[in-house]
This record gives sequence, C-alpha cells and structure tokens, in this order.
Amino acid sequence: MTQDTDVLLAREVLTVGVLPRHRDPWLVGALGLATLGLYWIYWVWQVNRELRRFDERIAVRPAVCAAAVSLGAPLAVPQFVAIHHTGRRIEAAQRAAGIPATCDPVTGVLWWVCFGVGVMYLQDELNKVIDRYGAPAGTEVFHFA
Repeated sequence: MTQDTDVLLAREVLTVGVLPRHRDPWLVGALGLATLGLYWIYWVWQVNRELRRFDERIAVRPAVCAAAVSLGAPLAVPQFVAIHHTGRRIEAAQRAAGIPATCDPVTGVLWWVCFGVGVMYLQDELNKVIDRYGAPAGTEVFHFA
C-alpha cells in the first residue's frame, strides 16, 4: 500500500468530489483582457461552481460571487470580498486534496487590485489541486483531509 492509500484507509469517513477543470493561468488572464473582464466574471462563477462540486463542505453560491464581481465592481468592496472568498475556497480545496494550503486569499485580492492578474494567481493555485490527482476534469476523486 502507498502512503496515500494508508491515509484514506485511516479515515473514518471518506468524502468524494468531482475534480475541477485545469486551465492555463495565462489564458485566463488573456481572455479576461480580450473580453474586457467579462471572462473573469464567468471564471469566478465557474470556479466557485466547480469548487462546490469538488468538496460538498465548501459552501458557496456561484451566482452571488459572479454578481459581486460584476455588479459590485463600481463599489469595489463586494468584488474584493468575492475574490477573497474564492481564494479561501481554493485554500480549503488544497487542504481537502491533502496538499499544503499555499493559496493566500489576500495575495489574490492584492494582485487583482494592483496588476489585474489575481485570477491568474488563483487559477494557478487551483491547478495544484488538480495536478495532485493527475486525472481529467469531471473524475470523481477521494479527499485526503
């Protein structure tokens, strides 16, 4: 048996989820710029939806997040809160995958504010979860934590 198998067998309750889609962070950034930010709104909705399917313990309403990023943009605060919460959800997904939680939600927000590349950072952190399993998107996987 491998170490991963030992961890799974030692847990009392096994949880499963559907693996999110792997995206190129540079493509996420480029599509957002090319569509004047519309793709980023879609990205926030889609990623939060995928995180909810990956781990049922992650409570999120993807439409609310997308509305905060789009409609909350003139006020700034709702947009930044939505990005921060998305970063926290990615961090929770990293813990569920049994990898170190390296996603820093504050860094995602600051990069969003300063350089407009916060989604690239967050997508790169989400890709670490996907790379952990090495399976295609939509595959049902076990959580390690």
